Amino acid sequence: MSEYFEKIKPIIFIIPALTFAFLFFIIPFILLFYVSFTKGSSYFFQPIFTLENYVKITTNYIPDFRNTLMLAALSATLDVIVGYPYAYLLLRKVRFLSDFFRSILMVPLLGELYIAYGFWWLFLPKGPFSSFLESIGISPFTILYTPVTAALALAIYTLPFAVLQMGINISQIDPVLEEASSCLGADRFRRFIHILLPLSLPGLMSGWFMAFGWNIGAYAIPYLMGGVVVGQRVLSIQIRMVGLLMMNYGLAAALASALVIISLIFTFISLKVSRGVLI
Repeated sequence: MSEYFEKIKPIIFIIPALTFAFLFFIIPFILLFYVSFTKGSSYFFQPIFTLENYVKITTNYIPDFRNTLMLAALSATLDVIVGYPYAYLLLRKVRFLSDFFRSILMVPLLGELYIAYGFWWLFLPKGPFSSFLESIGISPFTILYTPVTAALALAIYTLPFAVLQMGINISQIDPVLEEASSCLGADRFRRFIHILLPLSLPGLMSGWFMAFGWNIGAYAIPYLMGGVVVGQRVLSIQIRMVGLLMMNYGLAAALASALVIISLIFTFISLKVSRGVLI
């Protein structure tokens, strides 16, 4: 009996997680996908199969897809640029301050809304950023409601995820390899180019894809940073406008389905890259 229990114990422990995923992810996504193939507006949808919603996506919402992908790519690139040296210093150079730096890294996890309001207040026309520019004799300029502030805020919000992916990879690199190359006369730059960077490339790419997949579905930050401006709208904001304002639930479901699928693809790529499957 005990041997039988030991065999099924992993299955027993995984049942709650599978049940949660089935009830709150798989079933809602199936319903969402079903509604995306229906027609209707106002408070009701017609259970009639149609491809009209997806035709509209490919004809009317390409700019929103482009804005979403460009914003996610820019913020993910900023995450890698900032997060890679942060992860390296955290694991290799400042271990005595590791708890402090880890605490700082956890601040963005307070929530997307806090980051959004913080950046909105910081870059107001009469906010701290403009006051600082005036104090040093520079004429203030407005960067609020631009893709730049949205990318910066998103980069800060998703930085912990990128650092986690890159940090796991860097921690698995044996420091003896760098020490051996140093004994053979390699300077810091050559050690980085020929040893550290190639070995940490899977973690770097995994961090980029993870941040990219997370940023695609962001709503609060793009909304407060200018996402309602025509020409800067991303998919998450467009879904809200189509679903709540236009009440076209079929089209909103089609946009949401496309967004979920894109996000899942890049998250899947991130997991594969982190395991060295795709590189």
